[in-house]
Amino acid sequence: MREDHPEPRAMLPDMIPWRLIQGIALVQLYIEERFVEPPRTGRLPYSLLYHQTMSTLASCGEMTPGELASRVLPLSCFHRVTQEDYRVLLRHLLENDHINRTENGGLVVGLTGERIVNNYKFYAVFQENVEYSVRAGSEELGTIVKPPPVGDKIAIAGRVWVVEEVDHKRREVYCALVKGNIPAYFGDVPGDIHTRILERMYIALQEDKTYPYLMRHAQCRLEEARDSFRKSGMEGRPLIHLGGHMWALFPWLGSYAFLALERFLKLRCGKRLGLKGMNPSRPYYLQFTMQVGEEEFFQILQEEVEKDFDPLELVYPKEVPVFEKYDEYVPEELVRKGFALGVLDVEDMKRRVRGWASDGTPC
Repeated sequence: MREDHPEPRAMLPDMIPWRLIQGIALVQLYIEERFVEPPRTGRLPYSLLYHQTMSTLASCGEMTPGELASRVLPLSCFHRVTQEDYRVLLRHLLENDHINRTENGGLVVGLTGERIVNNYKFYAVFQENVEYSVRAGSEELGTIVKPPPVGDKIAIAGRVWVVEEVDHKRREVYCALVKGNIPAYFGDVPGDIHTRILERMYIALQEDKTYPYLMRHAQCRLEEARDSFRKSGMEGRPLIHLGGHMWALFPWLGSYAFLALERFLKLRCGKRLGLKGMNPSRPYYLQFTMQVGEEEFFQILQEEVEKDFDPLELVYPKEVPVFEKYDEYVPEELVRKGFALGVLDVEDMKRRVRGWASDGTPC
């Protein structure tokens, strides 16, 4: 594990060696509790639903909609998929010639669907790396894989750009030049990190325990991080004032609860907070400017989290968050629903926000 030392004038969030602390948390959780991150079973795998629908029709031939549903939907991975969801998918596939209806009312693979099903890559349900061209106006800046969502920043061609649009059909990313400095984006993600790991990271910074498996330099970095952790006040509260209108929020949440919180702040609380310039380092911290103080910040969050809102409200307008291999063939409404209800961990996010209001502790 290698990590660059922070610059002398680095701000508080950059003073913590996050990957080192995460590695310690992983090891300690396994030693102490034999904890291994559990699989997420509550997703809405519409991409896989498309794959199973097309492969079933390709192998079994003509089937009525009822027969097809009775063959596909009982699979355990589709336990959250409703019959109405499946009707929406089938109608969409009929409209786009992925499947056709016969004179007898049965369903068969359509001409467009045949080109997909007969491709030798069809039965591999995992997404292979696909390069996207990054463009600013008419100029091509370079290529990336796994483009970030609209609103995120990327570093390419020696500058920082904000993503304005992602065209998955043409494999193009449109962006605009902005100021700032971020690491280069290579399409890599740290994987799904469970909330329990982030909570153990908090404990690793809070306790005085030494870990025999750490090398000397790593132990020194840990001590420096613990010193920064205590002196900054991170031990006692999640929101730290960085000066002026700039703040840093350390929610100690896993990947998808963190993502839900990020969107909750932007879409549900942004106007009331006067939120600007949000710069997330997922899933460790959020850095931003706002026009309210600490007490009002938590009050607004508490009020908004208690309102009855649909998780779909945490999807940006016109956003179609394509993640899986066959999402591009799935109706946009199902892709959005799958992301909001199957990817974002809204309940864990709500639990953390309510915890801040009840006892004020970071996690």
